[in-house]
Amino acid sequence: MILNQPFPSNRDLSRIVRFTLYSGCVVFLILILFQPFGFHRTPSNYLFRNAFFFGLATFLTATANAILLPLIFPRFFEEQRWTVSRELTIMLWQVMSISFANLLLFKWLYHEKISGETMVKVLGITAAVGIFPISLVIFLKQYALLKKYGSGAAQLDQQIHQQAVQEFQTNSTIINIPGDNQHESASFYLDDFRFISSADNYIKVHFIQKGSLSNRVLRSTLKKSGERLEQYEQVFRCHRTFIVNLAAVDQVTGNAQGYKLRLKGVDELIPVSRSLNNELAMRLKKLSTSDH
Repeated sequence: MILNQPFPSNRDLSRIVRFTLYSGCVVFLILILFQPFGFHRTPSNYLFRNAFFFGLATFLTATANAILLPLIFPRFFEEQRWTVSRELTIMLWQVMSISFANLLLFKWLYHEKISGETMVKVLGITAAVGIFPISLVIFLKQYALLKKYGSGAAQLDQQIHQQAVQEFQTNSTIINIPGDNQHESASFYLDDFRFISSADNYIKVHFIQKGSLSNRVLRSTLKKSGERLEQYEQVFRCHRTFIVNLAAVDQVTGNAQGYKLRLKGVDELIPVSRSLNNELAMRLKKLSTSDH
């Protein structure tokens, strides 16, 4: 079902603020240029001021929602769980809360009493009118991204299966990643390394040991581990919370959230940040050669 399909979540603060600022500017321009909803009855000397306030209300409400809601409901906003239905829910909430803020602002600016019946009616109309274009945009975006990353992943997957991955290091190369606590470390052969995941001030190092996947939890950061492993070409920080061994990639898949990596001996799919898709393709191409 399309509502349960993965959808990209946007948690980058700078992008959020730019988007909400653009939204506020659009509201301001629409009110000034088209003067809908009886806005034309506003006295000319208050026209720009009131339009500015409505644009500001849109900007502040949308920004507050985008920043505060993930802090209040962190599990709901987990990136790996983000779906089309959750995107629809949040966008509809944005529309409703902005409408509510504008109703309060209207009451303050024009000193008119707003009954409960009027408020329910306005919010109901807003939801009914807003849900169709919002749904259409989200469905079209999901389809376009799925097609884009699905085809891109298929090409990368074909590449890694047609060409053997170069062995930059041998099993004799032992990697040691120390933790911040005394006598705490993880040691393994480079070829057995699979990935590192992070959570707060801890990392979990995953590697093959005695033929099966093992892991070691260390008090450290992904940044420190990345600096220690940056000399090895097959080690790649593909996401803000993951470092992977590209030489162990067995399959590349794609959905609307971007590329996912399946590693040999690992059930978990590793996400790739969309901003790193091109670098991933270049890295895999560099690691592959038809001479091996």
